[in-house]
Amino acid sequence: MNRKVVSRVLLVLVLAALLAAGAWFYKTRTARTVAAADSSQAAGSRPGIEAGASGATGAPVASEVEFSANDLYMLAPQRLTRSIALTGTLRPVNQTVVKTKVQGELRELTVREGTSVRRGQLLGRLDLTEYEVRVKEREAQLKSAESQVDQTLRTLENTRQLKEKNFVSQSALDASRSAWEVAVGNRDAAAAQAALARKSLADAVLIAPIDGVVAERFAQPGEKLPIDGRVLSIVDLSKMEIEAPVPAAEIGSVKIGQSVELRIEGVSARQVGQVVRIAPATQAGTRSVPIYIALDNRDPSVRAGLFAQGVLAVDRRDGVLAIPSGAVRDAGGRTFVYAIANDKLIERDIKLGLRDETGVDGSRVEVVSGLNAGDRIVATNLGSLRAGSTVRVVAGTQR
Repeated sequence: MNRKVVSRVLLVLVLAALLAAGAWFYKTRTARTVAAADSSQAAGSRPGIEAGASGATGAPVASEVEFSANDLYMLAPQRLTRSIALTGTLRPVNQTVVKTKVQGELRELTVREGTSVRRGQLLGRLDLTEYEVRVKEREAQLKSAESQVDQTLRTLENTRQLKEKNFVSQSALDASRSAWEVAVGNRDAAAAQAALARKSLADAVLIAPIDGVVAERFAQPGEKLPIDGRVLSIVDLSKMEIEAPVPAAEIGSVKIGQSVELRIEGVSARQVGQVVRIAPATQAGTRSVPIYIALDNRDPSVRAGLFAQGVLAVDRRDGVLAIPSGAVRDAGGRTFVYAIANDKLIERDIKLGLRDETGVDGSRVEVVSGLNAGDRIVATNLGSLRAGSTVRVVAGTQR
């Protein structure tokens, strides 16, 4: 019986030892596999190093970096301009609303939206019947008053002659003179009333006050219009203006008379405006100062209300070295670019100056030091690069 118990205990101990040995073997093998995979991945993912390559001593060998010619930029002296970008909406300098000066029914309107008009041109008319009748009435009253003046004047002359012969008293002469003066006053009042009647008749005819184009009609023939009723709006497109905000930090560089290149939506040709006014204070809540740009317009496609973008050059330098802004790298408190020397990729610390954000070829920045004319650099951010890598350039056109 004791032998059976001892045999069972020995069997259990052997099985436990086998299980422990198997677990240790599995764990060791897994750790070696993971470490080998991590080592292989690290060697293959390091920038500028070929995966799995090594020298005679086992050290990594620098990789080859391939660029297209469009990825590179060669420095050369050029003109650089610091500019302020402006935006605004075109509005006519001269515009007006034709309103009725008298009330009445609109009988005729000869122009519509888009019609060109000249100053003094007939645009329409109200019903003239009432005003023509009033003119005739006032002119008749004027004639009556003039006749009364003539009659009292003759009476005054006769009375004066009689007084000289002492046939009438002084009071009779004074009464004749007073009657003549009253008649003169009545004549003058009638003349004024007749002039007002004629003016009302003229005001019933609508005349263009400026040269321009009809922008909108507010009334239609047959409508009864009050005094100051709106009929038409006219805009003069020959002189346009843009109000554009300028940051307060830049307003010191803006001067009256400076030229502004304008690009107007829907208009292919570029326009040139001129700064004509600068507001005396900043706009509330924006910390910007409005400036006003005048545009002498000769292009029929330029219309009021179009959105315009402008470029105001405030500083211009010739013969400077400039690079694309995308080539500049900032890391660890350094400002540098990737340059190519002897077919190797190197880092060059640089100092920057004037920046041009509105160039045709994109944003550019002046290089004050660190590079020379003829140097080639990587023009754009192509991700992680390693200094010392061999550079190979594929066929293409270099910028």
